[in-house]
Amino acid sequence: MPDFAHLRFGLPALAAMLGAMVVITVVAGLVSGERRRRQAAASLTAIDFVRSSFATRLARGDPMDELMVQVVEALADAFKLDAAELWTHNDGALRRVASDPRRPEAELILTPAEEGIIANAHVSGAAWAKVWLPSLLQNRADAPLRIAPVSVSGLLLGLIVVERRGSADTLAADVDATLEELVREVAVALNKQRLDMALHVSLEQLRRQADELQASRARIVAAADAERRRIERDLHDGAQQYLVAIAVKARLIQQLAKTDPARGAALTQDLVRDVESALDELRTLAQGIYPPLLSSAGLAEALGAASSRTPLPVRLDTDGVGRYQSELEAAVYYCCLEALQNASKHAGDRTSATLRLWEEAGSLRFAVDDDGAGFDPASGTLGAGLTNMRDRIGAVGGTLRIESAPGAGTHIQGSVPTGATTHQEHLPAEPVP
Repeated sequence: MPDFAHLRFGLPALAAMLGAMVVITVVAGLVSGERRRRQAAASLTAIDFVRSSFATRLARGDPMDELMVQVVEALADAFKLDAAELWTHNDGALRRVASDPRRPEAELILTPAEEGIIANAHVSGAAWAKVWLPSLLQNRADAPLRIAPVSVSGLLLGLIVVERRGSADTLAADVDATLEELVREVAVALNKQRLDMALHVSLEQLRRQADELQASRARIVAAADAERRRIERDLHDGAQQYLVAIAVKARLIQQLAKTDPARGAALTQDLVRDVESALDELRTLAQGIYPPLLSSAGLAEALGAASSRTPLPVRLDTDGVGRYQSELEAAVYYCCLEALQNASKHAGDRTSATLRLWEEAGSLRFAVDDDGAGFDPASGTLGAGLTNMRDRIGAVGGTLRIESAPGAGTHIQGSVPTGATTHQEHLPAEPVP
């Protein structure tokens, strides 16, 4: 008969062994389940803070720096981290703006290529940082890290960096999924802040431009009123006096024609001289309003004639410049004339100037340079002449740049959009509706 005696002793041992394995499996499952539960709870704690409290307080207008500190504190507490940091990216640099425990601010400079690589990276560790972001590892003594880029549509907004030396082998498994979702939520907030700041800057620029435009229009209206008063004075004190004298002498000649023809003939000569003087006065007045040569021949000829009348030597370069709308030509003409007059008055003896006109990229450009005494633009407000130049060019949609320094001369450059290619014939101003 077979000997089953030894089985009587082996079966209980086998049963005990199987029971132990079942117990171990159950316990391991319970431990694993508990770990997953704790991880899920920790994940929800950090993410819920960002989704609820963080988003609500951000919309309420709480300071962003305070909220970012609370993000890293919630993250460090949820996963029992040794450190958690939040870095923001701006102007080609990463800056540590929040950390738990508190660490000093730091800055890492990035190249555009590095920005693109980091923005499109997933949650990574120290090995990845050694290749793409080695400066982040300084003074960390090979600490176990997880690095999560914060980005929107390939635009790098920042980083979240976490460290944990205890249970380092499970750090990635514990936090990566949470970090992936967390950076999405933080990216929305940081991107909103970025857009809000850009909108604020744009609105401030628009307000400033509106204020400058309003002030410019007020100055233009005041200048126009002053110019009308000047013309009225010039007509009253100059040409009108000639015309009154001519009328008086004409009546006197009419009376003397019968009684004293010889005296009447002599007065006729005086009358001719008075008429010529009145014409000269009117020509001078008309040139002060709009130079006839500018209307008939254009900028190159008019500025050439104006340059020849200035006390200082002027080198003129106007090759390739044609005809433009009358308001554009007038604005450029008077700006160049004002620049030459300022140089004549203030640049000092032995000063020379260069005046250039050219067309570039659909704009008429001009530059007036002198090698005179110069001035400090930051020392005070610009004079009336320079302010008038800005207003003239701004009124036709152009820009003006004034650069100067004591002893280094003055450089004035402006640009006005032509709206079309150069025309050989003079373009009349568009009628005002």
